[in-house]
Amino acid sequence: MENSKIRKIKWIIIGVFILFLFSFCSSSNEEEHVKNIIILKKIYKTLCLSHINPINVNNDFSETVYKKYFEKLDSNKRFFLQKDINSLSLYKDKIDDFWIHADTTFFDIIIQCFYQRIKEVESICLDILKNPFDFNKKEVYSREIDFSYPKNKTECIDKWRKYLKYLTLSEITNSIKQKEKISNRKIWKDIFFNAEKESRRKVKEYVEEYFRKLKIRKKSDWFSIYVNTIISQYDPHTNYFSPKEKEIFNLNVSGQTEGIGIELKDEKGYATVVNIVIGSPAWKSKKIDVGDKIIKVSKDLNSEENIVGMLLDNSIRLIKGKKGTKVKLTIQKNNGFVEEVILTRDIVEKKEIFAKSVLILDNKKYKYGLIFLPEFYFNPENKNGRNATDDIKKIIQELKKENIKGIILDIRNNRGGSLSSVIDIAGFFLGKVPIVQTGKSPNIKKILKNNNHKILWEGPLVVIVNEQSASASEILSAAIKDYKRGIIIGSEQTYGKGTVQTIYPLNRFYFFYKKEELGILKFTMNKFYRINGDSTQLKGVNSDIIIPSNRSSKLIEKYHQNSMKWDQVDPVSIKTWDEKKLEKIKIKSINRLRKNNKLINKIYKNMQLLENKFLNKKTYSLNWRDSYYENLITKKRKKHFQKLKKYLNNVYGKFPINYKIIIDKNELEKKWIENLNKDFYISEYVNILRDFNEIP
Repeated sequence: MENSKIRKIKWIIIGVFILFLFSFCSSSNEEEHVKNIIILKKIYKTLCLSHINPINVNNDFSETVYKKYFEKLDSNKRFFLQKDINSLSLYKDKIDDFWIHADTTFFDIIIQCFYQRIKEVESICLDILKNPFDFNKKEVYSREIDFSYPKNKTECIDKWRKYLKYLTLSEITNSIKQKEKISNRKIWKDIFFNAEKESRRKVKEYVEEYFRKLKIRKKSDWFSIYVNTIISQYDPHTNYFSPKEKEIFNLNVSGQTEGIGIELKDEKGYATVVNIVIGSPAWKSKKIDVGDKIIKVSKDLNSEENIVGMLLDNSIRLIKGKKGTKVKLTIQKNNGFVEEVILTRDIVEKKEIFAKSVLILDNKKYKYGLIFLPEFYFNPENKNGRNATDDIKKIIQELKKENIKGIILDIRNNRGGSLSSVIDIAGFFLGKVPIVQTGKSPNIKKILKNNNHKILWEGPLVVIVNEQSASASEILSAAIKDYKRGIIIGSEQTYGKGTVQTIYPLNRFYFFYKKEELGILKFTMNKFYRINGDSTQLKGVNSDIIIPSNRSSKLIEKYHQNSMKWDQVDPVSIKTWDEKKLEKIKIKSINRLRKNNKLINKIYKNMQLLENKFLNKKTYSLNWRDSYYENLITKKRKKHFQKLKKYLNNVYGKFPINYKIIIDKNELEKKWIENLNKDFYISEYVNILRDFNEIP
């Protein structure tokens, strides 16, 4: 009874606060508020009805979201004060109710408080940086996770003082490192203190730029983070994309966009060109250079808009547009001159995600094809757009014309993509057979078969994977392994993502809400299972031949919060390929690698130990003497690290193998070839294909 009275009082207080908060809202704020309510309502309803893993939306859920959102806004606990946490803790067990009822109260209140703290902290930082730091004093800056917020303004100031002092120390140390080797402590001291003022000025510029970018971020950006904090409780792969995030998502999965082909970076409020895409309108015009600053944009050659100081995402959206339309840019060149450039927008391709291939010529005059597939790309808004299926088909056909004796398919770091694409591509090697099973549970499942393509390549096949081969990559490698169709070589296991996501436009069925785009929801609707019945969730796909890796095993699915559990379904009855021959090939390869693997594993472990000492260093002395000695130790470690790296490149990175590019010869392919020459195991992939051809 007492608890229900307390809850009623709390809700009355919340109600009064909401009335107070929105009594000052402008009409634009009110429109945004309505839009946010629609987004919450639509996402909650969709996840309730369609997400594969319904969760309990209760007080435990509420407390988790409450804690996580504070971490997203202020991970280092430098903005909010303890009194903010105390007053906002009123909402700790209310977020579940707000989520169910599409109520934005908690978001609105916490963001208003956050904006206030940003303003105060900016003033604190600029005041601190007015005066020199005392580097004779013995004190330490810690990067350890701080579990406590500043109790008051004094503690907040001290937290920022130490952080800014650490940044200034880093700036001083970097400026000294750029000079000649300094082994004398006295010389170090003199240079150190002479560099303090200039280093502090640079830190001030960095801080001003940091707060400028923080302040121009729109409320909708913070709302997107809030929504994703909530829905990440369902599983790690359920995400909300705001309209501008949706554009980036579409580019990443399709490799295509409409625009002029420049990459921009925000440099002190100026949209600055950092890269020009080869073959794009900007590249063809020869009128834009890296380093140019765009100061005005005329989206349709009529009205001009000054974009200096504008949020970079908004500047990019003005510059982009439909193929065939024109855009006028006013550009400040590197030499200071201001020029106007008119360009016609076109389809711009992000070529680095597209499939590419080379011919490998080994010592015995055999030819092999190596195909690199970075992603199972597709165009979510244009079914006739460029896709991985068509590109892989074309590459295999071109390789076959060269009379190759085997294919190496490299899907390392391939995080997935289109489910239909991976089924089609698996069909090129397996034919019209079942490829994968999908379902919401072991009792409700569907067998997905390749019905579109006959076998395109029947010969020897090696598939290369690593810990970052995920989702569609795991479907492909699992199918090849279950049918005994080829050899899987790489890390001990792949990523372990055995779930299927779908994309849902939030504007669907909201015909009355035509004001603007609401964005999209990507959510988990199914699991996929191997032909042998096992899920790849958490466990991934195990390689037939394991090769050492210097990657952290902590980056895979099973270490993510809210990951779904592993389970299995009944296997599909299938006819496998020549299992006996595969076993002979595996044994020969393992024997060849045994000696080298021991040495490389040892080197990798030493490199990881050294790297961990760099990356996991948690405390830094803010005293000039201590920093001098720390710098000497760091130099020795880096020198040893580079020595090990150089040894690996010299001993294992050079093999008597020739390459011939047969598809899309450009700068990206040249870079890829350079990286291939540093692949310690490329000769072993070739040895395996040779064994396929020579073992009876």
